[in-house]
Amino acid sequence: MPLIVDKEEVQKQIIDALQECIRGKPLASISMRDVAKQAHMSHQKLLYYFHDKNDLVYSYVRYAKDFFSDKCMEWFDKNEKQKYESNSEYINRFLKYVAEFGKDESRPNATVQIYVMAQYDKTIFTMIQDMFFDWKKTMQECLIKIYGDTVDEKEAEAMMILISGTFLCNYNQVLSGNINAEILKCMMNLSL
Repeated sequence: MPLIVDKEEVQKQIIDALQECIRGKPLASISMRDVAKQAHMSHQKLLYYFHDKNDLVYSYVRYAKDFFSDKCMEWFDKNEKQKYESNSEYINRFLKYVAEFGKDESRPNATVQIYVMAQYDKTIFTMIQDMFFDWKKTMQECLIKIYGDTVDEKEAEAMMILISGTFLCNYNQVLSGNINAEILKCMMNLSL
């Protein structure tokens, strides 16, 4: 009887191997052989699932897009606004989650490198634009569920800016961490 292989599961395993490779060197320096070795498979087997490095990178971009959208929706679905004293506390709690994420969650760790690659690769550029358009739509839908129809794309874009900045600064360990619980409050202090 032939072995039944879950193609999506193997592709996820390969993307996880790429993630591990990225911990050691820049994405541009990683070869398909590096990924195959990390995934504990032959180079030929890897090429069956991803035809070349571009194919793998494009899949990684899609993975990152789905990861961030799914995690945002999941957080808003699990955390009801009514459980918090104020809108500010609610959004602060969400941004704290963005800053720290769950301990068992493995975030895509080459997003900044991909944003840079987008400046040189038209396909990645288009994928990144699509990713942000989809993400903005997701954020707007989440915010409408919470705050009602008065939310428009400006609020969704503001959330995207806060999320991206929070993620980037925490990922690069440039924040003390003390701000994580009160990001929005600190921003509001500047507007007084």
